[in-house]
Amino acid sequence: MADVRTSFPILEVSGTEAGVPLHKVLEGDASAAKNALAALAFKDIAGNLRYPKVNANDEIIISTEATDVACLTDRVENATGSSSDVDLATISLLVDHEYKEIGFAVSCARDAIFQIVQIDDATTTVLADVIVGSGAYSVAQEIKCLSFTSGSTGTQTLKIVAKNFNALSALRATLTVTEVQ
Repeated sequence: MADVRTSFPILEVSGTEAGVPLHKVLEGDASAAKNALAALAFKDIAGNLRYPKVNANDEIIISTEATDVACLTDRVENATGSSSDVDLATISLLVDHEYKEIGFAVSCARDAIFQIVQIDDATTTVLADVIVGSGAYSVAQEIKCLSFTSGSTGTQTLKIVAKNFNALSALRATLTVTEVQ
């Protein structure tokens, strides 16, 4: 019969001062009742140990974001321009949903102001102002840190409203937003 090598305790239970050995654990093993070093510092939702996930640059992937999202978009051109506010790109929103990562591309060959607005039933909230004009006739950007939850009742909309300042010129706008499912 083969002799089993003695296990030397290297950990101590603080209450009893008794020595306990380290246990061998592999990815996917349950973590309950295991004494293991922090080589596997991650647990899945079931309590099983797992290796951290990394991307192609060996960076740990960390996400607090929901994975089910929908990208919504609309593009509109007002060919004649306007000296008063006109609705351009418009996206209908669902009630009680989170929206984030608003993106826009706006342009006009003359001075103009574009506003990204959220409409919660009858209440309008300006989320951003974008002015185009001398030397900057187009602006495109994604606003990553801006997020909001649509209202609980009534019509919910995200839109770009625009107007020319001095002279009329075509107003163009594209609007995008990520909807968390």
